[in-house]
Amino acid sequence: MSFLIIGTIVGILLGLRFKVFVLVPATLITGCAIVATMHGGKTIAFTVLATTVLIQIGYVLGCVAHAYANVYLHQRATLDHQLSKSEHA
Repeated sequence: MSFLIIGTIVGILLGLRFKVFVLVPATLITGCAIVATMHGGKTIAFTVLATTVLIQIGYVLGCVAHAYANVYLHQRATLDHQLSKSEHA
């Protein structure tokens, strides 16, 4: 269960900072960590699959959050600039 939560958080953090190509090494590293720490074939397979999906979902959520943050910050900077120009006029 902890791999699923950590996978989602890692995906969000990766989406905030990196391009989509980072998902391949992140998935491989996560898969290796799961295989190294778990026992049982079906459990490992399900956990790797679920964690991979959640990393990708988290990545998309991180990208969306990053896009909204950029729009908000751009609008705020534009408004601050307009307000400062009107004060000097």
